[in-house]
Amino acid sequence: MSAATQDVRTRTESLVRLEAALVTPELADRMEVVVWSPGPDLYRAASIDGSVGFRRTDVHGRWSYQVVEVSGDNPLADQATDRFLGLDAEKRHRFHTRDKNAYPHAFDSIAQFFDGAHAPDLLATHTGAHSSDANIGQHGSLGAVQGRAPLILSGCGFPALGTVDRATRMVNVAPTLAALLGVEPHPAGVGPTGRGRADALLARQDGDAEADLLTGDAPDHLVVFLLDGCNANLLYDVIASGEAPNIAALAAAGTTMGRGVYASLPTATLANHTTALTGAHPGHSGIIHHAWYDRCSDSEVDLLAFDQMFHSSSHLDPNVETLFSAVKRSRPDAFTAASFEFCDTGADFSSFALVRGGATGGLPELDEVAHLTPNTALRSDQYNFMSQVDQLSVTHTIDAWRQVNGNPLPTLSWCSLSLTDEVAHEVGPHAPAARAAVRDSDARVGDVLAVIDAAGVRDRTAVVVLADHGMEESDPAVSAGWTPELQATGVAHLEVGGGLIYLT
Repeated sequence: MSAATQDVRTRTESLVRLEAALVTPELADRMEVVVWSPGPDLYRAASIDGSVGFRRTDVHGRWSYQVVEVSGDNPLADQATDRFLGLDAEKRHRFHTRDKNAYPHAFDSIAQFFDGAHAPDLLATHTGAHSSDANIGQHGSLGAVQGRAPLILSGCGFPALGTVDRATRMVNVAPTLAALLGVEPHPAGVGPTGRGRADALLARQDGDAEADLLTGDAPDHLVVFLLDGCNANLLYDVIASGEAPNIAALAAAGTTMGRGVYASLPTATLANHTTALTGAHPGHSGIIHHAWYDRCSDSEVDLLAFDQMFHSSSHLDPNVETLFSAVKRSRPDAFTAASFEFCDTGADFSSFALVRGGATGGLPELDEVAHLTPNTALRSDQYNFMSQVDQLSVTHTIDAWRQVNGNPLPTLSWCSLSLTDEVAHEVGPHAPAARAAVRDSDARVGDVLAVIDAAGVRDRTAVVVLADHGMEESDPAVSAGWTPELQATGVAHLEVGGGLIYLT
């Protein structure tokens, strides 16, 4: 037996032991699905109920998937996109069991994840009920609620179809927006398998444009509002109740994805901000999660740490192109702006670039924050802090539109707002404070729209509202982890970021 064969066998045996330790009755309340790759283009997903092995095949530059083995119940058998639609349905099915969940695009989402240079050897995903890091609101897993984000397309270039009964994927967002803006195909673009792709509008285009949702009228301006971690059912309910008049007006004049937009695995912030802006899955973008282990440097990366957060874009794979760069490639005179956006490569203005350059004046004082919910009982310290952050993000967006730095009107301005994520983590997406965060965010969207109106170009402007992932209410009583069980296997390993497990 060769050394290479022995290494493969040892690795497989170690991962089988780790998997077995995680899919036990004792961990059934917190462990959803364990996934790993036994070999090139081979994948395995296991739960307490059963397991499935599947294979990936390149068919004319697209991936095709075939199930090769099932034991017990296939944990990924249900990949429906319409599970738990509507806020009432979601609330009725809180803390649901695995057999009630659905895992949209599971095969492709798992496979791309393990393409990443920094992918772990095994990924442990948690149940909807599992509460980690003292957070009530959770995301990161494959399930319907944690993966589903809202998506509203409005204004110039988008049809007014109302709410359509369909879903899309986060990896389709950048190609759709690139097509909207008339971006030219990348001369060396590649597709999801890494093969050349003649119609790729971005350097690495894993997704596809939603061409039937474009009228063919290319807008002069595109404004994107990303409401981080905003639960789709919550946003749509707040719109329907009349509590978010600005976003409601956008929805009424445009198209809303009724089943949402599904994040790629992991359904997490850094990974899917990047996917939304590049059209590349996390396993291909270089930003595989918030945190990971770099085997080459024997170091851990944590992009939520303040000393690393503002440099997140430095980890972007150089073979990946952002929408900012793609717009500039096709419109050299275009001005683009990224307000409090992690994936800011190629933007002419960037809030994070100001921080990197030491040119920021800090956050506004709390009494300078507009649209702060008057119900102080709903406002924690984190609610107040993130409101200050979002106030500055909106200020930067408005400054770009007011051309305070002598810039032309933005062709693309991307405004990321974080209050919805912070509050829903703290209290869950169904709490009154989470609803208040949506109302506050809607008012901030309205402030930007007012400046666009004042510029006299609203009829030539497209507006998009989306989130980067979903948010699911967890059960605080289910808060234990799985560290003792993994340690008991005797397999040397390192766990990073809550579920990324590396053999050491």
